[in-house]
Parts: sequence; structure tokens; C-alpha cells
Amino acid sequence: MMQIVRSEAFKLRTTRTFLGITLSALALVLLISIAGAAAGTYHAGERPLRDLLGIGSLAQLFALVLGILAVSTEFRHGTITPSLLAVPSRARLVAGKVVAYGIAGLVLGLIAFALSAAIVSAILSARAIDNGAAVSEVAKIVVGGTLAATLYAILGVGLGALLRNQVGAIVGALGWIFVVESLIGIIPGLDEPVQKFGLSGLASSLTASDSGRNRLDQVPAGLLLAAYAAIFVVAGIAVLRRRDVTA
Repeated sequence: MMQIVRSEAFKLRTTRTFLGITLSALALVLLISIAGAAAGTYHAGERPLRDLLGIGSLAQLFALVLGILAVSTEFRHGTITPSLLAVPSRARLVAGKVVAYGIAGLVLGLIAFALSAAIVSAILSARAIDNGAAVSEVAKIVVGGTLAATLYAILGVGLGALLRNQVGAIVGALGWIFVVESLIGIIPGLDEPVQKFGLSGLASSLTASDSGRNRLDQVPAGLLLAAYAAIFVVAGIAVLRRRDVTA
């Protein structure tokens, strides 16, 4: 298993796609954090640091895309065949990708949230604005947001194995989060369940950066999101076992 993880980590380090996605995510978080902290108007009693830390959640979407690419890219470029010749067990191959890309999502999420926290804190301090958040509260957001990025990456691996088609999996995942959940959320009676149990709602709850909304607590949100990720991974392995990889 460790050889598979090391192999996947080597692929990550040496592909331009990984570097491009990672740098794009961090650049976007950095630019929006600077703009929000420098241009925002804040009043006494507000908690700007807590609110602006939500910007780090952008890394979760990039982690999801990375996870999808873990398997779908192999099918797109035909490298799935030599990968399975080296690792005949499809379950072990997917499990290795889950570990490698889960770690990649964790690192990406941690850097994104830590970067956002450092930049926002520095700018607010320079503007003599009270950030309104305790260190423990910031740590809770950073840890939760990092775990959300990790679970999104793992979920992406399962989705990539399940659907195989790279474009379809990415468009479907982002479309569900940004379009389908938003549309369902405006239907009376369904808005509360979507906010609590939808993917975006669970990520927000785990990040704990918008407690004013109707959300689950951080721990149950994390457990439910982990369950979603596990379901997609198991389903992806089951479909991959029955699939002709040369088709």
C-alpha cells in the first residue's frame, strides 16, 4: 500500500496539473483575502476575521477537482491499464489514491486557511480593526476547513472512479454544489434539509465560519461528510471492479 501511495505522491509532485490547480487555489484565496480585509468596512462588535476565513473554503472545491482527476485522468489518457498491471487489485489502487489525495487535500486546505488567517489578521491589525475572534475560534475554523478539504478530495476520488469521464465528473460535482443544491434550497420545506445535509452545507458546518445560518454542529457535520465520501469511494471501487478498463 505504501508503494502505491508513494507512486501517487510522485505523480502529484511531477504533474503540471497538480501544480496549476494548487497554485490557482492559493492565489485565489490570497487575492480575495487581501481584497476583503483591505476594502471591507467593519463596525464595533462585528467579527471580520471569522467571516473572512470562509474564503479559505475555496480550496475545498479545488481539492474535490484534484480527487476527481486522480482516477478520471488515468482513463482519459489510457494510463489505467499499466497502473492495473502494476497493481492488479483495483480496490488497493483506489485506496492508495484515497490516501495520497486525501493528504494532498489536507495540505492544500491547511495552507489555504492558514494563509487566509495570516493575511487577514495582518491587514486588520494594520487598519487598527479588532478581528473579533479568539485564537481557539480561529484554530477551530482552520482545523475544520482543512478536514473538509481532505474529505472533499477523498469524495472526488470515489466520484472519479464511479463516473470515469473527467469532464462529466467535474461538471456534475460542481453543478450539484453550485446549481442543484441552490435550486433545491429555494423550495419551501427543503431549504433547511439542504443547508444541513447538502455537500456545501456540511462543508460550511465543518468549517464553522457561519454559525448564524441553520447548520449542523461541527462534529456531526464532519462525520456525515466522511460518510458521504466513504459511500462514493465504495461505490467507485464496486463499479471499477466490474468495468472493462480498455473500453
